[in-house]
Amino acid sequence: MKKMDIIIIAVLLAVSFLPEIIFGIQGKKNFNNTYAEITISGKHYKTVPLSSNKGEDSFLIKNKYGENKIVVRDSSIAIIEADCPDKVCIQPGFISKPGESLVCLPHKLMIEIKGAAEDEEQLDKVSH
Repeated sequence: MKKMDIIIIAVLLAVSFLPEIIFGIQGKKNFNNTYAEITISGKHYKTVPLSSNKGEDSFLIKNKYGENKIVVRDSSIAIIEADCPDKVCIQPGFISKPGESLVCLPHKLMIEIKGAAEDEEQLDKVSH
């Protein structure tokens, strides 16, 4: 190996850690306002506030594909019952962090956690 080979390997190794550094910084944001966005067949069905929720609430989603029972507990949400054959959507349990999602493919149901950081909320208020 020559000196230039070692330099190229060192640079490639350093660049390979770049996504981890960038996404690690973004992942540490403090989201004050989290909510679950529920879609069926890609169309908005319901938005459930999570950060302001206290206690436990449940509701049933029925559509032409099947039924799912959703439970909101404090600042988290889960699918606890489904009449789909594989029941993969039940396995993750409760989710609460922005970026996490639950999906029931047979029922075309998706629950995605989203959030806004305090500084983003203030920017929205100023711009409107």
